[in-house]
Order: sequence, then C-alpha cells, then structure tokens
Amino acid sequence: MADEIERIVERAIEHTLALLANARAQWDVARDGLGKVHDDLALRAPGHPAVARLKAFVASQDQARAAR
Repeated sequence: MADEIERIVERAIEHTLALLANARAQWDVARDGLGKVHDDLALRAPGHPAVARLKAFVASQDQARAAR
C-alpha cells in the first residue's frame, strides 16, 4: 500500500506541473483536485510521508503564486 501511495502522489504532482506548464489550467482548479487527492490519501494512509509531501507541494505552489 505504501508504494501505491508514493506512486499516486508522484503522478498527481507530475500531472499538475505538466498541466500548469502546457495549458491554460488554473492553479485554483488544480489545487482543489489535489486537495481531494490529499484528503482521500490522508484517510487511507494517515501519517504516510508521501501525503505530507503532497501537502508541502500544494503549500509551495501557493507561496509561488502569492509572490507573483
């Protein structure tokens, strides 16, 4: 299960970065989706380091966009 959580988080981050770089995607929409992924994974695997990494990714993207 732990490896599955890692793969889900890695794919979510990669997919989000690709969308934001190559399309007119909006961070707010991506953030909502990532929030849903985070909440689901936090229920399925509380305390998993990848869940914390996903939360940190969202926070870093929030900071980057606030600095603009």
